[in-house]
Amino acid sequence: MTQPAADQQPGQAPDAPPPAAGDGTSAGGAVFEPAGDSPFAPSDAATLLRLAADSAGLGLFAYDPATRTLRGDAGFRSLLGLASPGPVADADTVLSALDPGDRAALDRALGAALDPAGSGTLDCTVRRATSTRPLWIRARARRVVDQDRPARLVGTVQDVTEARAAEIAARATNDAVRDWDLATGAVLWNAALTTAYGWAPSEVVPTSAWWLAQIHPHDRPGVAAGLQATLAGGVEAWSQEYRFRRADGTYAEVLDRGSLVRGADGAPLRMIAAMLDLTERNRVGAQFRAVFQGANIGIVQFDPRTVRALAVNAKLCEIWGAPESEILGHSLARWTPPEDDDDRAALHERLATGATLQLRLEKRYRRMDGRIIWARVNLVSQRLGGDVHATAMIEDITEEKRADARREALIALGDRLRDLHTHADVVSATAESLGRTLRVARAGYAQVDPGGQIASLNPDWTAEGDAEPTCAVGLPTASRSTLAASVDRLGRGDVISVADIAATPERVDDPEGYARLGMRAVIKVPVLRRGRLVGILYVLDRHPRDWSAGEITFAREVAERAWGGLTRVEADEQQRTLNRELSHRLKNTLAMVQAIASQTLRNVTDVEAAKEALAARLIALGKAHDILLAGVHESAEMEAVMRGALSIHDDRQPGRFDVAGPPVLLGSKAALALALMLHELATNAAKYGALSVPDGRVSLHWSLDRDATAGGATVRLIWSEADGPMVVPPTHKGFGSRLIERGLVGAVGGTIELDYRPTGLVCRVVAPLEGFQSSG
Repeated sequence: MTQPAADQQPGQAPDAPPPAAGDGTSAGGAVFEPAGDSPFAPSDAATLLRLAADSAGLGLFAYDPATRTLRGDAGFRSLLGLASPGPVADADTVLSALDPGDRAALDRALGAALDPAGSGTLDCTVRRATSTRPLWIRARARRVVDQDRPARLVGTVQDVTEARAAEIAARATNDAVRDWDLATGAVLWNAALTTAYGWAPSEVVPTSAWWLAQIHPHDRPGVAAGLQATLAGGVEAWSQEYRFRRADGTYAEVLDRGSLVRGADGAPLRMIAAMLDLTERNRVGAQFRAVFQGANIGIVQFDPRTVRALAVNAKLCEIWGAPESEILGHSLARWTPPEDDDDRAALHERLATGATLQLRLEKRYRRMDGRIIWARVNLVSQRLGGDVHATAMIEDITEEKRADARREALIALGDRLRDLHTHADVVSATAESLGRTLRVARAGYAQVDPGGQIASLNPDWTAEGDAEPTCAVGLPTASRSTLAASVDRLGRGDVISVADIAATPERVDDPEGYARLGMRAVIKVPVLRRGRLVGILYVLDRHPRDWSAGEITFAREVAERAWGGLTRVEADEQQRTLNRELSHRLKNTLAMVQAIASQTLRNVTDVEAAKEALAARLIALGKAHDILLAGVHESAEMEAVMRGALSIHDDRQPGRFDVAGPPVLLGSKAALALALMLHELATNAAKYGALSVPDGRVSLHWSLDRDATAGGATVRLIWSEADGPMVVPPTHKGFGSRLIERGLVGAVGGTIELDYRPTGLVCRVVAPLEGFQSSG
């Protein structure tokens, strides 16, 4: 056997006294020598030793290194599980009964104890290999030396399994463990009272009174009452949370758990208790609860197998519109709309498997009030120890979804309006887009005339199931009244939005009208152009509705698009009208040019003169067209037509032309005919009349006579020349004369009279105003 140094002995405790040994006493084959004077006779020593060993549960042994044998009593053999009935066993047999990891260590310890240079003692703890549960055996021995015999070891073995387990537990925990003798009140603490709470052993009074004195005064009555109830009852366990004073005067939040030992009669004898410091855990827990409850997103912790809520924060209660009591302990399935149940069931099946999941998804929930909302969900399911924990973080994105829907609706409406060509189609598409996107009962658009009256009112768009019999032929009278009542406010640019008309009737101008319609919420958006109200876009709902800023902005943008669509339709219609007018005018002009050219060139003898006359007439015709194009649609002012026709003959002499009369708007046909007639009169005057001399003058006056009997007005126009050469009637009439006599009268009706006075030509035209203004 090897002889290692004594400091290599496992679990050695040299200060623990080994059993006494001497020459004259033997027990179980081992010889012990007295350590000193004994009051007992040698014959009594063996008996006393046997009694002491039995009462302490000891096994006795002696080890002879020369023969490598151990002699042991029944207790020794029982502890080591030796099957041999004899008192002698070899060392290898004993070592084989031990855990393989402890055999070499014990062998070295035996050698060290026998080393003359060592301490001469053995104290080590080993494990038994064949036990069905962990079994620790402590061996303690002393070297014995005789004059005529080699050195040997004499000692004891003892089962220290419970003590070893307690030691390991004490090292593995920070719990302050106390052993309380309920009969005497004595309390023994482990070292954690010092390490965890700062109490030095010298400061601790080993009584229950000292322990109770360190409990916070506010908690002490409750602890005392709880202890009393436990001791008086038939239970064997006690547990309570309270505040325990540390040595520095601060208080730790602790969980104290005690186990009672009762006597045969049920009377409490001892309590073994362990005090766990919860201060840090409670602080972290308080922080977590603050974050959990104060989070701006909904959070729910739930059992992934049953999907029942275990904890929920205030934000989720707000999102689902439900008190905590309606969520805790209930299945989360109740908050999913029935139409989404298949997706929910598939997700819950995955959770029920206990698999670790980390998902991000968007789903719908049904609030307690029945309203459907959208949410973004971050779902985490993970294993912590043997349990599976699941947490869902839920963010309400309903408004975000609605904003996306509103943007998409505006894009779709713009695309749709580009393909529509009538006022009714634009209004219908606008109302449908607005109503469907905002999910309201009704929506519509009304045009307002310059006088502030509702000019046109198409039938409302109505949600499915909301239509009334009156909607088939347009809105009820009440709706027109509700719009008309708001014209003044809307004309100032105000948007009217009311969440609950019944609750705040003062916020609308016609609450009775809305009541007749059965509507509770409204938005009205004005459409203004150059400061004038030209349209009203409106939505109505049968239920109170808290309109968001995004919904009101959306209604404004739809109103702008509606007006843009209506303006484009009107512009397209105007363009089509202008195109028809241009085509008509072009045909008339070409016909007139053809007639003028034909008449001017008929029987021509002087080609150059004919060319000059034709060019002048075409110029007059062109100026008349310029005036028409500068006017409104197919009309022109009479004075402008006259001055345009005379402009090529105006030599800027003072008083050459005197043109005067009331404003008269001419149709296109009359304007062209009048321009050609005046051109011919002016051309003749330039050749033969007043415009042929420097001092000649022409007056062109007209008036309007109201004829009550005829039911209309008459235009009287007089062309009068003066201060020109003497006039003689023409001997023959050419195209110019015929154009004067027939052109205008043929266009507007009425009569024309030419008076060839010697002092100057006078031309009188009398015709109905209606003829002058016709665009036929």
